[in-house]
Amino acid sequence: MKTVAVVNQKGGVGKSATTLNLGAALAEVGRRVLLIDLDPQGHLTKALGLQAAPEHANMAKALLGQWAGELAELVTVYRDNLTVVPTSEDMFLLEPQMYAKTGREYLLSLLLDAMRPAFDYCLIDCPPSLGALTDDALVAARTDAEREGWVLIPVEAEDSSLDALRLLLRQINTLQTVLGIRVPIAGLVANKYDARRGRIATSTLEAYRNHPTLRLLEVIGDRKEVREAWRLHQPVVEHAPNSEAAGWYRNLAKEIEAR
Repeated sequence: MKTVAVVNQKGGVGKSATTLNLGAALAEVGRRVLLIDLDPQGHLTKALGLQAAPEHANMAKALLGQWAGELAELVTVYRDNLTVVPTSEDMFLLEPQMYAKTGREYLLSLLLDAMRPAFDYCLIDCPPSLGALTDDALVAARTDAEREGWVLIPVEAEDSSLDALRLLLRQINTLQTVLGIRVPIAGLVANKYDARRGRIATSTLEAYRNHPTLRLLEVIGDRKEVREAWRLHQPVVEHAPNSEAAGWYRNLAKEIEAR
């Protein structure tokens, strides 16, 4: 199983939409995909039209070692080849408890190791912060002799996204140094792009294209099909399979598959 952490501490950049639509594009070509909603706000869970996980059986309990059941009981089958671990209300209280755990950075990774044979890809929708949950997702997306993973960074074509990107790269470098691990970055995906917004949008996109160390994998335009699919709790490739937007997500899936 290859693990992709969809990360950016800046809110509103399209992390959940990227996770959902990339996952659906991979599932469309027969890949067995697990989506994990690690964001306490639960945007991915809501976008799929799912309910939050029950208080007695959820990812938060599993991360803290308070779930004695089978991990398979924590997942919800959404479509063929597309399975989801929804968020739960107690995710809001999880991070302070994680900080008290020894080896807290590896809690999610250990859980995913047990699920590895059942899936081809695991996509993790991260919260808009650089706290313990994001650290765990980054560590779970490491590459070593036993596992393969990457970080995918959704961005918008605006100056504040460039600033957030610099902070995120610093956090990833710190984790790699402190823990002695390798966390590869697959690249960037620019969301909600509209050249009509003027010079800030176009110049920022150009800065992403010319980044010295990161690849811009795909540009997702600001299209009504993406917004419609979100409101209808559907992936774009299902709601508007022949649209330009669906093609962008299929291209992004090909980029991930090619790694």
